[in-house]
Amino acid sequence: ELRRTREHRVQQQVARCLASYAPPGGRGPSATQRKVEELRRQERQRFAEYQAELQGIQHRVQARPFLFQQAMQTNARLTVARRFSQVLSALGVNEEELVAETHKRDTVGTSRKPRSHRSMGVKMEPSSRSPPKTEPTGSQPDRHFSASLDCPQDEN
Repeated sequence: ELRRTREHRVQQQVARCLASYAPPGGRGPSATQRKVEELRRQERQRFAEYQAELQGIQHRVQARPFLFQQAMQTNARLTVARRFSQVLSALGVNEEELVAETHKRDTVGTSRKPRSHRSMGVKMEPSSRSPPKTEPTGSQPDRHFSASLDCPQDEN
């Protein structure tokens, strides 16, 4: 009810303003009414654009993970990369050479997707034998892993 009265007051003010700008005797009430309708149409259009923009913003915000989730994902990626490098160095394998060899194999004769380290056959298994000579990460110093490198042979 209060909103309707405010809207009515605003409409009256717009009509008065438009009437004061009308040249004397040039326009009748129908021209003023057309101008008011045009202003209302423009306002509705702006409001619809604003609502669409707000919905887009809300959708983008809801689609993103929370900051703590982003931090956890980044930390997990870094931990996996660090552990992979540790395993390769424990095996005496140079990471750059391995990546270069993998890219060379993937580009020669076939158009396959680049492999991740998981598809290369690097397996992480708990070791009952002597642990590899790596520095503990600090989070779990009592766990030791050994790695076996089983590279599949190309059929070509």
